[in-house]
Amino acid sequence: MSQFNVKNMRLNIFIGFTILLLLNSYVFAQKKSVNGDLKKLNAVAIQLVKDGKSVEAISVYQNILKLATDSGIVKAETLNEIGNLYADMGENLKSLTSYLEGLKFVPENDNLLNATINKNIGALYLSWKKLDNALKYDLIAEDYAIKAKDERMIADLANNKGAVYEQKFQFVKANSNYKKALKYYLNNGINDRICLTYNNLAILSKVQKDFNQSANYYQKSVDYAAKADSKWLTAAIGNNLGNLLSEMGRYKEGDAALLIALKLEQEIKAGELIPETLENLVNNETRIGNFKKAFDYMKLMITEKDKFINTENTKEVALLQEQFEAVKKQKQIEILNKEGKIQQLTLVKRNTTIGLIIGAFFVFVIISVLIFSRYKLNQESKLKLATAETKNQVQEEKLRISQELHDNIGAQLSFINSSISTLSAIDKENIQLKETQTITQNTIRELRSTVWLINGQEFSLDEFVIKLRDYVKPYHTGKPHITIEDEFEGNVILQPIIATNLFRIIQEVVNNAIKYADATALNILFRNNYEDLELLITDNGKGFDVNTKANGYGLKNIHSRVQNINGKHQIESKIGEGTQVKLNIPV
Repeated sequence: MSQFNVKNMRLNIFIGFTILLLLNSYVFAQKKSVNGDLKKLNAVAIQLVKDGKSVEAISVYQNILKLATDSGIVKAETLNEIGNLYADMGENLKSLTSYLEGLKFVPENDNLLNATINKNIGALYLSWKKLDNALKYDLIAEDYAIKAKDERMIADLANNKGAVYEQKFQFVKANSNYKKALKYYLNNGINDRICLTYNNLAILSKVQKDFNQSANYYQKSVDYAAKADSKWLTAAIGNNLGNLLSEMGRYKEGDAALLIALKLEQEIKAGELIPETLENLVNNETRIGNFKKAFDYMKLMITEKDKFINTENTKEVALLQEQFEAVKKQKQIEILNKEGKIQQLTLVKRNTTIGLIIGAFFVFVIISVLIFSRYKLNQESKLKLATAETKNQVQEEKLRISQELHDNIGAQLSFINSSISTLSAIDKENIQLKETQTITQNTIRELRSTVWLINGQEFSLDEFVIKLRDYVKPYHTGKPHITIEDEFEGNVILQPIIATNLFRIIQEVVNNAIKYADATALNILFRNNYEDLELLITDNGKGFDVNTKANGYGLKNIHSRVQNINGKHQIESKIGEGTQVKLNIPV
């Protein structure tokens, strides 16, 4: 090979090597430039999220996706953030699509990112009440979190699984998962999560009708909300606590908790919480029988609902306008980039004008729908107010009637009973006088029961049982011997129509047993049957043939009253084997 050729070859190698170095430098510079752009865009997106500008943030994240052609992790993280934003905006289908797309780009060995996205998908399915799907993704996420040794993620997933199990009515598993999460949060002093987990445990206890435990958990939740310095959480959970205490009959404590919550809500302008708290105050005052105060709270509640609706309408219209403007700008950019010519601005302006008209029409339609919704809600609120006024008037009239019965007819019956008693003392052998006195005393007792039933706004089961024992007390000296047992767990409130019909049914059965059964013992038992109140009335009398007595007036009367309260009943009796009447009443 000639010397010239050798030199030429060396020169070519040098030039090739130089070109390769330049290309590598260019690629490195390009990658560095892209990475710099990605960081800047990510910072912009984060700030937009903080400012509450979700639509613009999504637009920026979508630009990041276009630049991140070589980084699967960046794509996965970005799609996860987009999914979070769509979820916050209530666009759950778009959110799910984004999460699932993000999973495609996550490396199998990135355990934490896999856990994060699967957890978010599980939470989304939980919001849709698709519990099996929610649990499936929570368990997948938990496996990745365990591999990542991320205890915080494991605790959060235990909380999520607890919510799923609770809604599947698997209360033992729900309680176990909530307490697993709580243990980690307590050990690490994460007060806001401690607060929310105690709230979950309170809800679980309430569902299981362990009201005292529920109140205890709610109080702890309120305490930790204060430690977390979250006035919103303190108010929201305080509202739950107040409502529960009221339902338990602890009206004074309930009122105090609700008023504290209301004060905080007004301080932080939590318009979404104030109407609910006022509604709970209405219910509390109604249970006490303070209808004037309940009426005043009702008027405040309607006013606050109107304020909240107006605020929400304004937010929704602003969001629609924001979305419209973002789409309009994006379309303008795409058209200018595609055509690359200034003369296309005329077409852009025309399209923009059409878009503006369509957008304006769209906004107009939405505003019209919102205005109609507000009108409808106002009408419903007015109807509720009118119903409350009517209920108040009805209750006042019931009180007036019961007072008339007590003061006039009751007084006259007492006078008659006293007169007959005097005559009986003079003429001790007069059987007719004694029978008349017995009838009069029974009538007085019946009148007292009627006044009690008319006078009540609602009745606790405990109060009802006490009144029933008082009613059967005069029968204790004769046959049958009557016992009343209450095995119902938890607190239950009987509405007037249920209490009245139930009392009359029991009267009918007791009177039948006394008159016809020739029984020595009669037992009345109240107990739980799933969500129903079950009542068993059993005697050891001579029994009867149900088929031949089916058309009797007494049985027809029982059947009619059970239907009035949407209950079910079953009568079992055989000659010589006594009788059992079983009632199931939804409460």
